[in-house]
This record gives sequence, C-alpha cells and structure tokens, in this order.
Amino acid sequence: MKRTQLNLVLLVLVAGLGAAAYFGQKKEEKGTPLTALTADTLTQIALEHPGRPKILLKKSGSQWQLLEPVQADTDPFEVSALVGLATVEAKRRIPVAEVKLPELGLQPAAYRVRLNDTVLDMGEIEPIEARRYVLAGNEVALIDDPPSAALDADYSDLVSKALVPDTAEIVKIELKEFQVVRSADGKAWSMLPLLPAAATTAPQQLAEAWKGARAMWMAAELPEGSSGDPVRLTLKDGRVIELLVAERDPQLVLARPDLKLRYTLSKALEPELLTLSAARAQPKQPSVDVPAQTGSPAY
Repeated sequence: MKRTQLNLVLLVLVAGLGAAAYFGQKKEEKGTPLTALTADTLTQIALEHPGRPKILLKKSGSQWQLLEPVQADTDPFEVSALVGLATVEAKRRIPVAEVKLPELGLQPAAYRVRLNDTVLDMGEIEPIEARRYVLAGNEVALIDDPPSAALDADYSDLVSKALVPDTAEIVKIELKEFQVVRSADGKAWSMLPLLPAAATTAPQQLAEAWKGARAMWMAAELPEGSSGDPVRLTLKDGRVIELLVAERDPQLVLARPDLKLRYTLSKALEPELLTLSAARAQPKQPSVDVPAQTGSPAY
C-alpha cells in the first residue's frame, strides 16, 4: 500500500473514532416532569390495584398519614417514592392516538395511581430500556420504573417501622409477667409487682428500648388464629398500642392485630423489650484483684 493511501485510511479511522467519541458522550435530551405537580402541592395519594383494597395517604402539615385500608404513621423513605412519581422525568411522550393501549398493558392498566386529581394508569415495562408505560391524560409516557415496594398492593411497606410514634411518650408498659408505670410528673418509673432481681433503672431502660425499636421489615398478613403473649403500651396522649409476641425464633416477631401487621425485629431486641433483668440494666463490672497488704499500715 502506498503511503498516500495509508495516510488516507488512517485519517478515516481517526475521524470515525472522533465521531464515536462525540456521539457516545452526547447526553440524551432531558424530558419534562411526568405531571405539573410538585412535592409541595401534592397532598393526597391513592393506589388502586384490581381486586385489592384502595391505599390512601393524605398529607397533614409536613407529615403523611396512611388512612386506608388502615390508619397508621408512614415511613418517610417509602412515601418519598410515591411523592417523587409526580416529578419523575418522562423520557418520551407518545400521543394516545398513535399507540394501541392493550399492547402496552394500559387497557386495562396494571394499576392506577391518583396524585391529587391527576390520574396515572401504570402499564407494562418496555423491553429495550426497561421503562414503564404510563397513561397520563392524552399521552403515554415512558419513565424509569419506580420502586415496586412503594407502589405495590401491600400497604405494609408504607407503614412506619417504628413500633411507637416518634413524637409519643410511653407512660405504661404491660407485659405478661409484670408492668411498669411512669409517675404523673414523668420523673420516675415503678414496677408491678416489684421484682427484686431488677435494677431500679430497668423500667426506664425498658421504655427507652420500646421507644427506639424499629422493625427490619413488615408483613401485611397475620397468620390465621394469631396468638402470643400480650404487650400493651399506653401513651401519654391516651392512645393504646396492643401487640402479640407471635414468634421469638429465629427473629422476634410482634403482631399488631388492629393494623393486621407483623413487625419482624432483630432477635437481639427480645431481652431489651420483654424482660426486666438486673443483668441487662446493670452490666457486670469486671473484677479487680487487690494485692494483699503486709506489715503494719503507715500513718
């Protein structure tokens, strides 16, 4: 090959590499938000799955509350996935007239989300970029598939993992073998019956353990005929939380019948939540060997 031809081939290769680098670095044009709503203007969210109870959340002040199918505090992290749906980027928009809705899983829809008065029908996942079809008004949008845990029919994912509300104060804890009660002035705790083996600080530590307890995960179905040792927590505002110790192994499972929920907690929390022991309240101090003295003491 002559040098002139070789130089021409090299020039073409360099140009091709440059073009590939340019187009490879070129970013995809950013799409518009899925809806005109923002996190501040969003005050109500509803999830409607075929054949399942509606899930309804409403915002009160800065906090979201679950109102249906049960009333409960919510998990901020999980709710943020729902709130974020309002402003998620629509990667592409297609007029309804240009598509066949049944082929996209939108007629009927897999499920429906209502953000205030805005209706979003959720369809199937497109196979190329794994984005979900969403029918919004007269358009079908393609969005990154949102987290399924927040949007599925199991409301337990949306419930707060705290057993006791963060803003609540416990005034009484009733377990199978004993109970602890906070004094009217809130400065002391007493135990009934008085357990000689328990340290005087054990009741307060028990209350603090319950206040800080968090579930590792939740389940929305109680096994049929759920039973177990009862736990009753009375809060300062008069609310009462009733639980059952459903399982102790391999993890601690507490059932809450009024919410039809099961809280799965670490096995390590069992002694902290269910016992009043001196060993837990007052850790054993290491012994110190004192050398024996010889001779007469000096004065």
